[in-house]
Amino acid sequence: MITKQHLRLILFDIDGTLINTNGIARQAFGEAVDSTLGQPSAASTYDFAGKTDQQIYHDIMKATHVPEEDIPAHQDAIFAAFFETLEKRLNKDNITVLPGVRELLNALSQEQVATLALLTGNMLQGARIKLTPPELLPFFSFGAFGNDAFHRHELPAIAVERAYDRTGATFKAKDIVIIGDTPHDIDCGRHLNVRSIGVATGGYSHEQLAEQRPDHLFEDLTDIDGLFAAIFD
Repeated sequence: MITKQHLRLILFDIDGTLINTNGIARQAFGEAVDSTLGQPSAASTYDFAGKTDQQIYHDIMKATHVPEEDIPAHQDAIFAAFFETLEKRLNKDNITVLPGVRELLNALSQEQVATLALLTGNMLQGARIKLTPPELLPFFSFGAFGNDAFHRHELPAIAVERAYDRTGATFKAKDIVIIGDTPHDIDCGRHLNVRSIGVATGGYSHEQLAEQRPDHLFEDLTDIDGLFAAIFD
């Protein structure tokens, strides 16, 4: 039986955990960089997984040999172009909701002790654009996003602070659950001693995620009973 002693803040990654945009977001970002700079960039070969949009932007600009002092000047234009393209191209038919996601979110949303939020490298606007077509956005009233911090490991503390502002509850250590598909998701909350749940629905295999020693590891999010045990036990 789940009681008030099981109060949980459950933080979900987006890409590779909740949904897959099937390359559309990556392509849109690359096009935004290329068109703004007026030249091919390093976006096509860059590994986006588990990083914040700020870090992705900065790394791609450096790899494209944009002078360090010029990098901030292009950011607003590139993200504006990215969001505009993303909103035009994404729809409910080309976004894949990953296995078990909708069922898990529905089940968790029925638990009064469960506070759901996002922990994602996506900028807030990008997160909204991605989650609106598959109707997943209503499950999440807040979160920590890529515009809140440069490095992913800074995001859990921001999410905890916002959870307190929303609920008045103090979440700490294993009260906090991070669910994600990359080593960055598993590692980002270690300094807070959070409960980590890896899910092998993104670009990393079960074996690769196991090397990061998450508290729990699943092939996907279809095992609702197993996930409830991992979250609340």
